[in-house]
Amino acid sequence: MARKRPVINFLKDVDDTVKILTGRRIPNLISNGLELFGVQEKEVAPAPEFDINDPYFILGVRTEAHDIVIRGAFRSLAREYHPDTGKKPDAARLQRITEAYDKIMRERHGSQAER
Repeated sequence: MARKRPVINFLKDVDDTVKILTGRRIPNLISNGLELFGVQEKEVAPAPEFDINDPYFILGVRTEAHDIVIRGAFRSLAREYHPDTGKKPDAARLQRITEAYDKIMRERHGSQAER
């Protein structure tokens, strides 16, 4: 169906937003959401292999995520791991998170990365 792709992208964005706000993913969001919209999804995607050095994996977002979702994930993780104010202070992890965010922004926007 022609409307399947926009529905899936919308549901993935909602899932990313919920993860940023609550720290949890919504189980079965895509399959349940497609049923709500009257679209049946029969194929099951294989589980992706994760690279621990992938900047998107470090921030916990998809590669197709909008800039605002990536920025929100970065800010949420930075607040959590900041050595001065974070709930779980970890300077090394904060540095990895910052480098991952910078790398994504450089890839997407070149040298004019917004912060």
